[in-house]
Amino acid sequence: MNAHRSPALVVLLALLIGSLSLGVEAPGDVREAPPAVARTAMSLAGQSSDLWFCIGPTDALEGIRDRVVQVASIAAGPTDGRVIVVDDRGRAVERAFRLDAGDRLEIRPGRFVPGSAFAAVTVEVPGGAVVVGQRIEGDGVDHRPCLTRTSGTWLVPWSTTARPGNRVWLLMHNPFPASAVVDLRFVGDIGRRETLDSQGMVVAGRSLVAYDVTERISDSAVVSALVDVRVGQVAVARLQLADGEGPTGLRGLDLAPGLPEARSRLFVPGVGPVAGSGGDLSVVVLNPGEDTVELEVVARTSPSDGFVEPWPVVLRAGQRHVVDLGDGRLDGVGTFGIEVRTLDDQPVAASLVRRGVVADEAAGEQAATGQLAVPDLAVRPAVAVVARGWLVDLGERFESTGDILAVANPAGSSIAILEVKVLAGRAPEGLPAVVELDPGTQVVFPLGAGGPVILAVESTSPVVASVRESSPAGSTAGVAVAVVGTEDWPATG
Repeated sequence: MNAHRSPALVVLLALLIGSLSLGVEAPGDVREAPPAVARTAMSLAGQSSDLWFCIGPTDALEGIRDRVVQVASIAAGPTDGRVIVVDDRGRAVERAFRLDAGDRLEIRPGRFVPGSAFAAVTVEVPGGAVVVGQRIEGDGVDHRPCLTRTSGTWLVPWSTTARPGNRVWLLMHNPFPASAVVDLRFVGDIGRRETLDSQGMVVAGRSLVAYDVTERISDSAVVSALVDVRVGQVAVARLQLADGEGPTGLRGLDLAPGLPEARSRLFVPGVGPVAGSGGDLSVVVLNPGEDTVELEVVARTSPSDGFVEPWPVVLRAGQRHVVDLGDGRLDGVGTFGIEVRTLDDQPVAASLVRRGVVADEAAGEQAATGQLAVPDLAVRPAVAVVARGWLVDLGERFESTGDILAVANPAGSSIAILEVKVLAGRAPEGLPAVVELDPGTQVVFPLGAGGPVILAVESTSPVVASVRESSPAGSTAGVAVAVVGTEDWPATG
């Protein structure tokens, strides 16, 4: 573990708490839905303990060059915590740490469990006020916040086992002392699939299981996974590696978190533009229920781009469908958002998939100059939970040139007033302080390149915030970190 000091810390938590008090529901507003809990959320200083679950490979896995878990403090004083690293061989290593205000701790899991291809890191912080994420580099890059939630159900809408050149693992981490029992179901090109070892799988306490999907369900263009936990709870992610050897030229790496619930409204802000992406954009929708679902995939465009006709989809029970966003409807449209909404209030899960394809001419030119084509694979699970407070840790971004922060207002009638603040690091140039966001619209903030930066997004009504990164190392994207206590389900009106 390595700790180093971030740039000057600006403590704005008091202002954050004050702004989050806006938009609180009236006492008479009674909801039948369960409380909204984001899959990644952090507590403000002193409010409660936080547990972060970081799941992934190590540099012992072929195709992985480096994996770093970063713990960034936004507390006004010292923060104590502990780290537990477990691997797929049953080993567990525990270490304590202390972070001063504004410090950043780096953890390389492979050094704790040498020789293991996969490792899970649990970061426990009794006082909260830290943001934990991980960056994985290889033939591509993936950079996202870690999970803070375990669940008895996980959904993974997209992976591919098309051969040659694709490898997929379903990673299941049980951070608790007691064992968990898991059932796995898959939906491939020929419908539902189960393997002999996918039912009643035991995930021992404080362990990690890496389930090789490629070996069990090979040669499927799209594989969706459903994880049902009979006993206990686990955290789930899917690792996809593509080396460009397949017929589509797909190349890159992607470590997407699972979705802990299906809902009738799902969102992905900050998408596109489609034209000039060098590949394709699609939305994969999965129906985990027992009833047929009618839904629409809606592009939320700016007023200047005009209306785009939605994509209608009908899904039978246990079925999934791929919606191609490159069919011409979005030609000439700039950055947009995606909403998946069911017409009968039935829950679904969805992911946005960006797959880059390198043209033969470009590949030949790069080979002649000794340069490699940029890997481009980024999968963004759609978000069901909205919040009035979000934190974004951009980490080390020395090569990033196309980062954007996107914030979407999914409400049908209420305006969201946003305020963006810098908690640590240097503010990106041109970052506005206050923005008014109309219902059903989004705003995009270019972030440029630079060192570690932690931003706070505060809103008077619940919104969705995410970051998209594009650099010479590849592309990646993920949802921001919600602030505990500000989460909600999106309003239907």
